[in-house]
Amino acid sequence: DAVALLTRIVAAQSEIATAGPDPQDVVDAITYRAQELTRSAGAVLEIRDGEQMRYWSASGIAGNQVGMVLPVKGSLSGRCLDEGRVLRCDDSETDPRVNRDACRSVGLRSMLVAPLYFRRQPVGVLKVVSTVPGSYGDTDQRTLDQLSTLVAASLYKAIEHAQMRAALDHRKGQSERDRQQSREGRARLEAVLEDDQLAAALQPIVRLDDGRIVGYEALARFPVEYDMSTGRWFEEAARHGMSIQLELAAARVALAHLARIPADAYLAINVSPETVCSDELKAILTAYEPQRLVLEITEHTPVEDYGRLNACLVALQALGVRIAVDDTGAGFSSLRHVLRLAPDIIKLDFTLVREVDQRPRMQALIGALLTFARGTQAELVAEGVETPEQLETLKQLGVPYAQGYHLGYPHIP
Repeated sequence: DAVALLTRIVAAQSEIATAGPDPQDVVDAITYRAQELTRSAGAVLEIRDGEQMRYWSASGIAGNQVGMVLPVKGSLSGRCLDEGRVLRCDDSETDPRVNRDACRSVGLRSMLVAPLYFRRQPVGVLKVVSTVPGSYGDTDQRTLDQLSTLVAASLYKAIEHAQMRAALDHRKGQSERDRQQSREGRARLEAVLEDDQLAAALQPIVRLDDGRIVGYEALARFPVEYDMSTGRWFEEAARHGMSIQLELAAARVALAHLARIPADAYLAINVSPETVCSDELKAILTAYEPQRLVLEITEHTPVEDYGRLNACLVALQALGVRIAVDDTGAGFSSLRHVLRLAPDIIKLDFTLVREVDQRPRMQALIGALLTFARGTQAELVAEGVETPEQLETLKQLGVPYAQGYHLGYPHIP
């Protein structure tokens, strides 16, 4: 059953996403859950290092092989990276694509290998192994395929964290410069807030069956002279304990545009769980037409108290405000998270849409998520539609709403 399978994969992805800040904990959780979901004797997460594959994490029969290095050429892992799809070996003793000596050293006879991506590039593989030939079928292949897709964001965070930690170690002894940068960052935030330098760009959200614009997402825009991305502004605000202050300022600027968009269109505003529960946000929203407002819950850290968050969301929904969960399929926005929040709208992360027209596994995954959305009586919106091919594929899958550069660029009214 596709839904039951997706539920098991989602539960595993949720545990992986909350494995902790240490990158080793994250990759160890990935290998362990891959082994468990496919009932394998072991699992390996390999990272490409030049012309070699290095075992970053391993479990089961491969557990003592961490650090092992194998050539990319002549291995099933290397072929998997080249072809960008899940590959299956039914018997390592007869399959010419595999490194037979390496298989014997691990003690495996059959395996599945799925590619892993970082910044749109294949960087490694997730592999599950068995001690007997012919252990894997189509269901196992789909399981590993979907798991490797859903854990991409967690792997991304693990690699980013490892790189950041290495960079910080390299910068020891520069604490005074860091303190100066911190002071400058806070001053920059205060200047933007005090001088009302924030703006909001609106990106249309389109109904795919007739092309009608049903809503707009408000995206915060900052002064270009600082040469900082929107994400960096909010990260800096978090470091200085100014997240709520910055989000509320962005919300005020966005809400000022509500009267300028068509009366039958809604306005979506991005807020964190912390800001959702602030009394000031509720006070701001009550001055507008609540039935035309959607709050997109951005989630980049685990929710510590779902009971409190749900109570805040229910109170806002009672006013007529709708709730959307952003970035579904990435980071901590797992389907378990979606189930707990019971949103009115589920927004698919752009990483699931990017290659939907080229990869059948993405189509299968989005189809399952569409079934999930219907079952929870939520609307599904695909983000990041950039090509006609992506749009046509989403239409064929039955996705009802979408947004992206192909449908309309964000613009400041």
